[in-house]
Amino acid sequence: MPPKNADQAYVPPPYRVSQFWDICVPVTIASVPAVFFFLHGLLDDGMDKPGAEPSRGAIILRMALFIPGFLGMVLVGLARLDHGTKQLSIRTNGNPPVWRKLALIFSLFWILLFDVSSNLATTLTGAGPLFILSAPAFIAYLACIRVAFHKL
Repeated sequence: MPPKNADQAYVPPPYRVSQFWDICVPVTIASVPAVFFFLHGLLDDGMDKPGAEPSRGAIILRMALFIPGFLGMVLVGLARLDHGTKQLSIRTNGNPPVWRKLALIFSLFWILLFDVSSNLATTLTGAGPLFILSAPAFIAYLACIRVAFHKL
């Protein structure tokens, strides 16, 4: 909201975690390949046995799902980092403290860890325990966003 007169400085509204961009989009991007990997894993039953070799088609299919899914999350993470950097600059008059910048960078690390752990847990037979990393990584991502914009 612009100031009512020229003597007042514009103060942007407090920054909040976006339910769409910070929660729905990352979860959706991580979920779509995870669902396909799960369904594909049902077809590859028995691959966890010693000496079992996946078919060439199974390997190609998994890579065709994993690579675009991971790149999609990287692009979303970089877009969020760019948006966050611009918002920090606006809200701190172009001079954000280093700790706020680091919190944004760590948020990118956590969202990528969330994506990789959720996708690998469904891609690789026997890697289900990697799902244990997914929830804390996503919570750490949201916490880093909150820390970066604390009281702004």
